[in-house]
Amino acid sequence: MNFPELSRSELNSMKPSGAFLLGLRRRLCLKPKSKVFIIGFHKTGTSSMGKALQILGYRVCGSLKEGVDLDKIRSSSKSELSENTCQVLGKYDAFQDTPWFLFYKELYDAFPDAKFILTIRDEDKWIKSIQRHFGNNSFQYHDYIYGSHDTFADENKYRQIYNKHNNECKMFFLEKKKEILIIDLEHDINKWQLICNYLNVNSPRTKFPYANKANYNRKLSSRLKKVLKKIYYK
Repeated sequence: MNFPELSRSELNSMKPSGAFLLGLRRRLCLKPKSKVFIIGFHKTGTSSMGKALQILGYRVCGSLKEGVDLDKIRSSSKSELSENTCQVLGKYDAFQDTPWFLFYKELYDAFPDAKFILTIRDEDKWIKSIQRHFGNNSFQYHDYIYGSHDTFADENKYRQIYNKHNNECKMFFLEKKKEILIIDLEHDINKWQLICNYLNVNSPRTKFPYANKANYNRKLSSRLKKVLKKIYYK
């Protein structure tokens, strides 16, 4: 299905938006693409990367709502990953948010020709964003990743795990001699050039999209879009 995000029962897709519309021509006219996995932690611009990939014509899967059982994360292997996510992996071209960054090693084994993008962010800005967004609320994936849902009391633990992930990602792909793109969306000025050169696609003539900005989420238009999407995707 070329437009999985239009299915009303779809759980995982990044939903249609302005970025989706901007990418329609590319999706319809260009040849199939290598899969792209965004393997940076949440709050490092993964949603913005998802929108950028939509503009480039990719079918983008967001946070996985089905297909991976939390109980299997600890012992996940290539075969388990393929078995539990095969439908989702076959339906989309690009993947961002949880739990994809947890499985970058298995994803590399399954798709060695795929593109991997590690989104990074200044550590202090990252933890402040995490605390503002998640606070002391429990999220299953986050409880597993950090062993705690208290972003304030366990701030140092969050920082350590964040840095550990980034360092291990870099080392893993360095040892595999696999080129990845490491990008900081806040500080890298030529974002489109970096991304499009890495993906070997033409740069679009539009501004780079930003998702989940606090001032945008407070706008009436943003809140209205969320309500309409909630009504459509039952």
